[in-house]
Amino acid sequence: MTSANQPLLQKLFTPEYSGAGSLPHMAFPPPSDAVNRICVVISDIHCTDGTVGNQSGEGDDWQRFFQDLRLACRDHDELVLVLNGDIIDLVRSAAWTEAGVYPWDRDHARFAELVNAILDGIIRLHATPFGLFGQHGFFEQLKRLRPLLQADGTAVRIIPIVGNHDKELLLVASARQRFYRDCLGWTDSEQETGYRDWIAAMYGAGKADEPPWLPFYFGDRGFKLFATHGQWRDNSNSRAQPGWRAGQGWHPGTWQGLGFSPFTAACFGDTVAAGLLSGFIHDTKRQLRQLDVTRHPVNARAITRLNHILDEMDLYRPAVAGIVRILQEARLQRGKGVDEALLQLISGNFRASLRRWLAQPVSWRSAPAKLKLFLPVLALLGRIKADRITLGIMKLMAKVQEPQTGIGTLQLLALPGFQKAYREEGFRIHTEGHTHVPLEADLQFEQPADQPNYSYINTGAWRSQIMPKQNYGYRRRGVGRALYVYDRLDPATASRRFGYYLRDAISWCERSDWGGGAA
Repeated sequence: MTSANQPLLQKLFTPEYSGAGSLPHMAFPPPSDAVNRICVVISDIHCTDGTVGNQSGEGDDWQRFFQDLRLACRDHDELVLVLNGDIIDLVRSAAWTEAGVYPWDRDHARFAELVNAILDGIIRLHATPFGLFGQHGFFEQLKRLRPLLQADGTAVRIIPIVGNHDKELLLVASARQRFYRDCLGWTDSEQETGYRDWIAAMYGAGKADEPPWLPFYFGDRGFKLFATHGQWRDNSNSRAQPGWRAGQGWHPGTWQGLGFSPFTAACFGDTVAAGLLSGFIHDTKRQLRQLDVTRHPVNARAITRLNHILDEMDLYRPAVAGIVRILQEARLQRGKGVDEALLQLISGNFRASLRRWLAQPVSWRSAPAKLKLFLPVLALLGRIKADRITLGIMKLMAKVQEPQTGIGTLQLLALPGFQKAYREEGFRIHTEGHTHVPLEADLQFEQPADQPNYSYINTGAWRSQIMPKQNYGYRRRGVGRALYVYDRLDPATASRRFGYYLRDAISWCERSDWGGGAA
């Protein structure tokens, strides 16, 4: 540990920096002593088990990303790869519906078993050779890259920040251990005492045990970078607790006293994703498979199309927009000779999933105030068989849940990376994910006077998504964004060089589009 890091570490547990008052808690690992360093941040990969569709980028996307990453690491002594939340998705799976257990059933006897079963599927698709559509998935390519970089003389450090779709890892130690080992490829020596102590300083005593929790945030003064997933700003994916709610902002000291329960407890977003969408996809596909198309041959093409759309539903943001699409498609099939019973299967299944979801007390308890206004309407909707009304209400709900398309100045000023105590420690970049909308903005502060430029960067998501075509129809399109930050020694001046840039990627894959892209 270098002497330059001592002042920061000495502040970690003083009252000023423990969350009391207005200054934030600070607990960061000290910067590395490596001469030339590069940091790469990505988020929201959403590697799923594939049972209700695939959200992650394609294998080709990851091959290009890791090729670019290796090139960027040339002449660098260290790579810090920050996986900024929702790297795996333990919520989007048919396993919950099939078992009749859900991510909020934390005390159920099968909870840990199901988390591990879902992780089995994630490892099979994304962390084994040729698992993802016959190609290497994200984790397999990451594991293959590490020895190549190390042979090039670049040390690799991976920081897996927890998000709202992978937080079940915090609750199941066996799954967490497999994530570190089988997905990230960590050895026991990499989960060293320093890393465990850092996690313990963040969460409190007891979280330094093997396997350690995933960090909630990461700061590195060399890169002037602060990273956290961003769910703490979202009242649908953080659970209000006595002493804190989402609108009160960044309070790690308070969260530590609460055991970080606002983010480990079941949240409304989780109940929407698992209780409504995943259950609806699973049940509808199962019933479509059981239909006898020989009695009504025109149904065969309609079933193929409906199954394809069901596979795509997890690619929508917000998720309710996927439900709107399938309900619209069912209405469009009328007049094409399709059996009316087939179309009623779609809307009837949706209403059944809706009733089942609203029967869960946690859905009502965890809903944000604005969305609670919709729940009685949705409960009534579950009893009404008027498809037009059903579709209208779901369109309205999708509109309410539209992701943000910008970020205001007051929101920016409230981010931890821009608060006074963080700026005094040299932080100048705040990065997050979570919203699935890539954004960037710049700020200026008068103090410190020699550091006028500050940047907010949202890395959006590496994922496939469904986009409308210009005239009519839909197309699957891959998107991705990575933040690169470098901290190098300039041999000519013997001074440090610091800078950062984004790499955005948009990709199209004909293989993913039904019938060559006519979805």
